Amino acid sequence: MDFSNIVVKVHEPYPEIVGATECTKTVKVLKDLMSSSEGELTAILTYFYQSSVSRCMEPEIADILEEISIVEMQHMDLLSNAIVSFGGLPTYTNSRNMHYTTNYINYNTNFKTILTNNIKGEEEAIRNYELGIDLVQNESLKLLFERIIKDEKKHIEIFKMLEKSVKFLMVSDF
Repeated sequence: MDFSNIVVKVHEPYPEIVGATECTKTVKVLKDLMSSSEGELTAILTYFYQSSVSRCMEPEIADILEEISIVEMQHMDLLSNAIVSFGGLPTYTNSRNMHYTTNYINYNTNFKTILTNNIKGEEEAIRNYELGIDLVQNESLKLLFERIIKDEKKHIEIFKMLEKSVKFLMVSDF
């Protein structure tokens, strides 16, 4: 199958944060979106790992996973900058000040399982951003969360498309 025309993000600018004031509650929401077990850092490292282990067997899919990882890096950069804007430090800790651990990364190598887990992970990310929209007061930050959700929905579309194509691919462990 030809996967070369897959677009991994929505072509729409990310809103700028305006009117940010120091807010511990907002920083905690942002830190969980960035560095929790379901956060952007976990998505980045998981997709990059999957890209690396699939490179020799499915190079086109490895490229897609790497590109999605890069989009997640952009999300993390936006969250990092927002943390600073709201008076926090973008350390790799969650809202409870627990340090990030690579135990959060999904090291599975079975392609069907990878896709299923990636879809679940993106769905969880969307739920977390929607919760964030309810918890923060800053309207521009809410708009940023809504924009990031669009990318996460795009990733789900891609993973579901790959899932449908899995019968044409190697479905055992890489």
